[in-house]
Amino acid sequence: MNQVYHLNFTTPVHFGLEGIGQEQIDHIVHSDTLWGAIIDKWLLLHADDPEEVCTSTSFNVSSTFPLINGTRFYPVPLGALNKVMDDVALLDAGISPLELKDIKKIRYIEENLFKRILAGEEPILADLTSGSVYPFPFSTKKEQNPTRCFALEIQRPRVMVDQLNGGVQAGAFFYSTDQYFNQNSGLFFVASFTSRAVRDKFEAALRLLGDDGLGADRSVGRGTFTFTVSNWPLTTADNADAHVLLSLYFPTAEEVKDGVLSSPISAYKLTRRSGHTGGHRVSRFRRADCWMLTEGSVLPFAPAGHVPCVLPQSGIIPHNVYRYGRAFCVPFVRRRKQ
Repeated sequence: MNQVYHLNFTTPVHFGLEGIGQEQIDHIVHSDTLWGAIIDKWLLLHADDPEEVCTSTSFNVSSTFPLINGTRFYPVPLGALNKVMDDVALLDAGISPLELKDIKKIRYIEENLFKRILAGEEPILADLTSGSVYPFPFSTKKEQNPTRCFALEIQRPRVMVDQLNGGVQAGAFFYSTDQYFNQNSGLFFVASFTSRAVRDKFEAALRLLGDDGLGADRSVGRGTFTFTVSNWPLTTADNADAHVLLSLYFPTAEEVKDGVLSSPISAYKLTRRSGHTGGHRVSRFRRADCWMLTEGSVLPFAPAGHVPCVLPQSGIIPHNVYRYGRAFCVPFVRRRKQ
């Protein structure tokens, strides 16, 4: 049975994006980052071999997604809103409450609509309400938008302090963006386990992660959370002929040969994952970059994925460093042309 974890953040968070400065942030934590943070705490709590823990398949996690006013939102399967966009394109200007550019901005859909799409139902324009999609960009401002109550972003000024004399470094003034989740809102993710013992270790590591913080600026109290866990209620159709990713995915060479990328069913986007290590024994070393398939990608079969080594063991690096690229996906009934 898959478990769903709701993260209730007790402090602001900063999920930074690659680039210059700290103004730009991400609104979710991707599966590779979440896995790495949990593995780091796992190794602090348990005397397990890092190589064995990182390469084993004892548990699998999705990326985190918005939890808005107690409702779970999932990534839009690629191509799921094509009919809506076709219908909007045929309407006269001013008749449709949404424009094509508005629909393209929608990234997440609420759980009930997600279930219907997985079952093969084709959504219509009326399904895209202010409470069923996020973000919902209004062409008209008449309707209240419940999903706007997800989180508040605030920029705060900061300076870089010289570690030797305690003074402020010249020209080291910058802004950092924090995200504040509203009441009954936060993030959630789904996980699966091979045994109850693995789940107990996982939840102990997750509890420690909640005390230490998730994301950047943990030294100033950012990213702390508590969590609740329950059975994941999502059921899948028996006649599914495709799968939707709920995590980042790094395909193996065998899966590429089997057509996971070249199949006519496949629809995916790519993202480059890079950065530095952040473990308790390996920190601030640059890792090799990885290109991965993003959440919401549609695949012809359920792949396993791969956990590539992105920083090999050496004289100053005590163990191999890995990036999580295993696939967490759900069966999907594609809509067939009549």
